[in-house]
Amino acid sequence: MSSIIASRTLLLASSAMLFVGTEGAWAKATGKTSVTGQSSKTASRAASHQMARPETGGVNASQSQAEHISVTGGMSSANGRINTTPGGGMMIVQDAPKARSGVSKDYIAKQAPMSSAQSLVAAMPGVAYARTDPFGLSSASMTIRGLDQTEIGYLVEGIPLMDSIYLQPDARVSPDTENLSSVQLSQGSPDMSSPAYWSVGGQIDATLRDPSRKAGGYVSSSYGSWKSKREFIRLDSGEIGHTGIRVFGSYSYTFGDNWFGPGSYDRHHVDAKAIKEWGHGNSVGLTLFWGQYQSYQSGTSLTLQDWREHGTSALYYSPTYTPGSANFYGLQRQNLSTWSLIAPMKFNLGHQVKLNVRPYFIDWGAYHNYGESIPQDGAYFGTEPVGHINTPYAVNGSIVTEAIDPLFEHTLGLTSDVSWTRGHNTLRLGDMYAYLDMTEQMGFAIAGPHGFPANAWGSTDIMTPYGQLSGWNIAFRQQTNSIWLDDTYRALDDRLTLMVGFKEVMISRVVTNDIPGASTYKNGGSYAEPLPQAAISYRITPHDQIYVNGTTSFKAPGKSEAYIDIYDPNAKGLIVQGHPPNERAEYAIGEEIGYRHTGLFNVSAALFNYNMTNHQVGSQSYVDGTYVSATINVGGETLRGAQLELSMRPWHHFSPYLSGSYIHATFDNNYPVYAAGQPTQYLPTAGKTAVNTPTFTAAAGLAYDDGTYFGNFNLNYVGRRYTTFMNDESVPGYIWTSITVGYRMHNVWRLKRPQLQLNFQNIGNNIYFADASGVTSNAHAQRSMSGTTVSGTAPQYTMGGGFALIGTISTGF
Repeated sequence: MSSIIASRTLLLASSAMLFVGTEGAWAKATGKTSVTGQSSKTASRAASHQMARPETGGVNASQSQAEHISVTGGMSSANGRINTTPGGGMMIVQDAPKARSGVSKDYIAKQAPMSSAQSLVAAMPGVAYARTDPFGLSSASMTIRGLDQTEIGYLVEGIPLMDSIYLQPDARVSPDTENLSSVQLSQGSPDMSSPAYWSVGGQIDATLRDPSRKAGGYVSSSYGSWKSKREFIRLDSGEIGHTGIRVFGSYSYTFGDNWFGPGSYDRHHVDAKAIKEWGHGNSVGLTLFWGQYQSYQSGTSLTLQDWREHGTSALYYSPTYTPGSANFYGLQRQNLSTWSLIAPMKFNLGHQVKLNVRPYFIDWGAYHNYGESIPQDGAYFGTEPVGHINTPYAVNGSIVTEAIDPLFEHTLGLTSDVSWTRGHNTLRLGDMYAYLDMTEQMGFAIAGPHGFPANAWGSTDIMTPYGQLSGWNIAFRQQTNSIWLDDTYRALDDRLTLMVGFKEVMISRVVTNDIPGASTYKNGGSYAEPLPQAAISYRITPHDQIYVNGTTSFKAPGKSEAYIDIYDPNAKGLIVQGHPPNERAEYAIGEEIGYRHTGLFNVSAALFNYNMTNHQVGSQSYVDGTYVSATINVGGETLRGAQLELSMRPWHHFSPYLSGSYIHATFDNNYPVYAAGQPTQYLPTAGKTAVNTPTFTAAAGLAYDDGTYFGNFNLNYVGRRYTTFMNDESVPGYIWTSITVGYRMHNVWRLKRPQLQLNFQNIGNNIYFADASGVTSNAHAQRSMSGTTVSGTAPQYTMGGGFALIGTISTGF
């Protein structure tokens, strides 16, 4: 009898462990989607395979004692879904000695096809993601543990695929989700080897799929709300001959109307990747991204008063042109064109020495245009009067123009590291160098009788005796170099891991503003920051891990406005926005302690603490008709909190997920307020809650996939956020939900697993304040520390996207 029980226990344990195997191991073991009823020989092979790969997790022996247990195993599908990741793909098993979350293809493939890498991590602990459109295509604003997007690194295939001056991760240039194999989020300081030195608040790492070893492809077509449509095709070469070379290339086209007001967007995008492998651990590759995006913005930000009086209509630009009014959507354009090349190389040099080299190039061109009225007589170019502007389209002495703001940015970089393993010790030495060149010369093009200028690309801008009429003419040069060294020691049969490292980042900047009479023609800065890190990890059991770490990070002053002054034709020669004197770099010291459990049930919990100096808060607004952005130094900040993730591996085809975070962030200093001709006043902001920092965030997900029918439900909660340093204005928390339902067919002729999928976004049509785009010191009149009354300025907000539905038909071949 005991032998029968032992035999049954072994069979159940082996069956439960099989579902966490890789897709290839699963296909070889059974070729099916259920692990019940398999032979003991197959189960034993699967169990042995799983024991050899403990990092993928498994089921404890005690859990397998149950008389009846049913576990969903891996499956093959055309879009790469294998249905093995905990939480329906929302909780990749981690072992790094720091807080880290991630989503796999199991989750990515169920989301709306327009989703971006940023929107895919919206349910992770500590994340508050502003969905300013229903699908997340144009949404860019987010905070992680209360730190905004300018403090978040965004790496694709190991390089910072983003504007590296204004530090805005752009969803529109993200790789297509069909090509993403995983997206991971590190809450807190970046890894030692990260080229995104500014990642004080966290880092998003998006990884592309590798080209398939067999020739084939994938195609999908989507249609939905707001006339949305999207076409996608990907072709895989398979291994070319016996060269070891594999290639894939994809193209997508996306179009849709804005979810409110007039205007539309369209996007063309290409991803391509080639890889050549040989020997043991040697490979070279080439990855290409190309994208072109155009849109007419339908609306702008608004204040609480605007919202109370006019609702969402306060957002809208006018759909028709009225002579003399710049409030016409046709003048509010965004155009973005970018391409990037990455050439990753890995070499096994023998004797446990490995070399990684990753050169890259990023070309970034963007036009951020908006409508502005300027005087026909009395306009200024810098500090110089322009005189009479001759045009037949002036109305009451005012000229409607499209303010054209082109930004051209080029980055050439190289990251490399060499590692040497001897016994239990691994030593790494690495370096990163990047050269950045940016020019940004704005201009003004006169709107014609129908509201559109003759050219929106700068070739018909207004000319003056001093050159092209402009508010700024910026040239920005930056060199970044960092060198780092870390050492990892493993002991106690690899259960104990100790890591110490040191990184030095050096940045040199030269910035000029070629505007007549500019008070600061040439400026810049040099920064050198030491960044030590240390971490300890101990694996209590094969399924339980604890860790402690101490990290440092920094961010140089963001945006060119930190170095030059902004002018405007309406400002009569005065500075619209002056640069702060001697702006300092932000510096943070952080500590974390965490615990993880992996198995049928998965747990990840962490406590964290940050102490920051010269904390930088991003803001933007219109001043005298000019759109300006700024980084506000609020001094010190203390941030403490906790986060938790819970999930379950597929069980009876269901996979639940829960996450939550608590954050207590306060300013350490009183905020200085400057007024022309007046002594500096200090508002009593010390101890106040940090802006744009929800105390609570939470998410819940439930996925189902039986190989034929699939779906999931996701809910995000973001708590109340203060939007002024004095905490005298806030916006309420909100809930956002989505549902996916789908049906997957069997192979039809040469078509592999055709499927139908419906995505419902914001199913409650909740209209909410997604983000405070322009924070202020105080919304209402407040008394300073010296008793002087400081008048208030209303914060500006962007609204979240409404309900949307999109359906997708897809298949492999």
